Amino acid sequence: MGLKKYLGLDRRSHSRYQVAVEVEFQIWDGVTQKPRTEKVRGRLTDISPIGACLQSNHMLIEGYHLLLDNDPGGQTPLVLTLPASTGEGHWDIKAQVLWYNKVEGERRYQFDVGLSFVDVSPSERENLNALLRSHSSS
Repeated sequence: MGLKKYLGLDRRSHSRYQVAVEVEFQIWDGVTQKPRTEKVRGRLTDISPIGACLQSNHMLIEGYHLLLDNDPGGQTPLVLTLPASTGEGHWDIKAQVLWYNKVEGERRYQFDVGLSFVDVSPSERENLNALLRSHSSS
């Protein structure tokens, strides 16, 4: 048990799953419903039903900063493309950037980016639950 959880300081209300899923992501334009950037690679970790940590080497994509150009009104979410839990195909989910930290030391990805999933459809929720189930049993 972590110290924060032991002391009752952990504010999370949902369990996190320690997984590592390679993903692609891009900044989305919620008004035009088109991508603002090309896709770049990252890794999704520490996943819960409501959010995750995205590990990335990109805080700036084609002139757009993941946090500074992040619209709190939800008009510029990230769209993450994840592999299907069946191993065939992929699916997308939108997320809002909440925070980021630069990670010191040797690691494949140099930034941790806190995400909150937004506008989750029933099929996306089922895909997310399947992903969490597949990793909770392994």
